[in-house]
Amino acid sequence: MRCVAPLKPSYSSEHRRMKPVMEAARRLDIGTNPAPDAIFEAGSAGFQIWCTSAEHPEGWKTVAPTMFPGAFSKACEYVASVNWHWDDETIVGLNLSTAAYALADRLPDQYTNSETRKAVHGKPSIFNRPEDIAWAMKHIHRLFKLANVPTPPIYTNQE
Repeated sequence: MRCVAPLKPSYSSEHRRMKPVMEAARRLDIGTNPAPDAIFEAGSAGFQIWCTSAEHPEGWKTVAPTMFPGAFSKACEYVASVNWHWDDETIVGLNLSTAAYALADRLPDQYTNSETRKAVHGKPSIFNRPEDIAWAMKHIHRLFKLANVPTPPIYTNQE
């Protein structure tokens, strides 16, 4: 009997492995789908997560009423980016980063959007706030469950 070694993953096979996730993100696209749970925007190697006035991270309550649709299907604000975490040609996880730009824009006395990504003059940074990370992780798990794909480890650079 001849043993056949398993095929080594490749960029192509890894993108195929994530195809159901990207298809689910496209079905739940914030730009075209007015459904309340449509908060994703698919990219080429990951996706973005947006919040709405009805579904948003903790701490966004005062910002929620000021959200507007712009070019999207409903009022929303950007929260997170999720990109594939590669090791050679294998996706080994997800890189998650958040930026609460709406908090800095509408509450400048309370938050800083300093590129140093640290508190400035006692104001916390809008980048990778624990509340935004937790909220985004909940929706990442939901998307992968809808796609019937196991959620890989999620990596963040929490300040």
